[in-house]
Amino acid sequence: MGKIIVVTVAIAGLTSILWWQHASNDNLRRENDALKRALMELKPSQDVSEPDASAESLTQEQMDELLKLRGEVTQLREQTNQIGDLADANKKLTEALREAKFSQRASGGDAKRKNDPPDALPQDIHPKDSWAFRGYGSPEATLESTLWSMLQGDKATALAAFSPEMRPKMEKQLEGKDFAEEVNKIKMSEFRVLDRRQISDDEMVLKIYTARETADGDTLGSSEKTVFQRIGGEWKVTDKQAPDD
Repeated sequence: MGKIIVVTVAIAGLTSILWWQHASNDNLRRENDALKRALMELKPSQDVSEPDASAESLTQEQMDELLKLRGEVTQLREQTNQIGDLADANKKLTEALREAKFSQRASGGDAKRKNDPPDALPQDIHPKDSWAFRGYGSPEATLESTLWSMLQGDKATALAAFSPEMRPKMEKQLEGKDFAEEVNKIKMSEFRVLDRRQISDDEMVLKIYTARETADGDTLGSSEKTVFQRIGGEWKVTDKQAPDD
């Protein structure tokens, strides 16, 4: 996952450089054209590179302007050279990335292991040590708050995350059981939000991947879709069937 993120950021950087290079070239061409027209107006019968030959026919103001334009032309040439250097660096970086990806594939580095978790955006990956009470302002916050309260053995806070229809069912399942012991059986290590889909203004489906540790140290994961419903401004977990995609 880390390698994929690095490559994605690098490609995004290359795209920005190419766009800036294209825009800069266009601006330089326009400015050069404008400068040439201005120089021709000041000295239509002389070459731009020889201002001294017509010094006597130019006013001081025109001479100052001509010298200023020549300085700007020199500056623009230097900027054009810098763009060329950037283009060369960009080409080398692109080739290096291509070679790195080829080597990675050749060595089997892109092959995902059977127990590797599915890819997700960094902000959608929630390891257990980052869990906290986030309230119920979004489906993701409700999910994390529920898992956190389970780790803390806070049964009341965990049950508050469920819809009115689902809460009695959860209370019945936990009746007569040690809440902390039930939580310890899960041994969840992280959860990931793989996808989210809005059903209506007050309903959303999250595709959630959860990973748990086994007794022999392996990690087992599974994915499922959960429907969240907004009730009184708070998102609650429901037992509704997620609609087909």
